[in-house]
Amino acid sequence: NKAVLEKNLNETQKIYENGLTEEENVEQLQITLLQLDTNLKNAIRLRDIAYKMLNITLGIDLNETIILKSNLETLAEQYITLNLLDANETVENTIDYKIALNDKRSKELLLKLEKSKALPQLNAFVNAGYTGNGNSFDFLKKEQRWFGFSLVGISLNVPIFSSLGRSAATQRAKINLEKAKTDLTETEQQLKFQIASAKSNYQFSIESYKTAKQNLALAERIEKKNQLKFSEGIATSFDLRQAQIQLYTAQQQYLKAMLNVITNKTALETVLSTITNN
Repeated sequence: NKAVLEKNLNETQKIYENGLTEEENVEQLQITLLQLDTNLKNAIRLRDIAYKMLNITLGIDLNETIILKSNLETLAEQYITLNLLDANETVENTIDYKIALNDKRSKELLLKLEKSKALPQLNAFVNAGYTGNGNSFDFLKKEQRWFGFSLVGISLNVPIFSSLGRSAATQRAKINLEKAKTDLTETEQQLKFQIASAKSNYQFSIESYKTAKQNLALAERIEKKNQLKFSEGIATSFDLRQAQIQLYTAQQQYLKAMLNVITNKTALETVLSTITNN
C-alpha cells in the first residue's frame, strides 16, 4: 500500500510541477501517505510485541527469533470447521458440570449420614473359651481338665437425648443438598447458554470472514479502477483517496475477521471441553 501510494504521490507531484493538476491533489495524497506511514510504524511495533508475547508463552528467550511457517489466512481456513456447529450440546462432559454433580452427590451422602445417626444401633456379641486350673504349669498334658464357657448377648442403643442437635444437623444437610441441586441446575443452564452463544459467535465469525474476503476483493478492484482513472485525469485525488481508505478499511476488517474465526473456534472448543484436530 505504501509503495503504491508513494508512486502516485511522486507522479502527481511531477504533474503539479508541470502545471497540469491542482496542488490539492498532491496534498490529498500526502495526507493519506502520512496516515498510512503512521499506521505502518505502529503495526511494526505491535508485531514485535506480539513476537515477544509468543516467546513468553512458549517459555523461550524473549529475544530469540521465531520463524512462523503458516500465515494467518491459512490458519483461518483451517479453523473453519462447520461440523463443530452441529456438536452435541450435552453438558455432562464439561468440567464445571462434573464439579457441580460431585458436590450434589457428596451432599446426598452427608444427608444420609445425618439421618443414619437417628437410627437405633443394635449390636450383638459372642464370647466363648476354655479355662483350666492347676498347681503347676501342666496345661499341655492330656490329664489337664478344661472347662468350657460361652456368652451370647445383644445391646440396643437408642439415641434420645441428642435428638435436638441431630435434627438441626439433618436440616442443615437438607438445605445444603437443596442448594447443591439448585447450583447443578444453574450450572447446566449456564453451560447450555454458553455453548449456544459460542456457536453463534463462531458461525457469525465464519460468515463475517467470507463477507470480509469478498469485500476486500471488491475494494481492490475499485481502488485499481480509481488508480487508472486518476492517472488518466478522469478521477480526482479525493476520489482516489476515498478508494484507498476503503481498501485499507477492508484489509483491516479482513484481518480482524480471520482472527475472530480462530478466537471463536477456540472459545467454542473450550466450552465444549473438546479439541478438534486441524
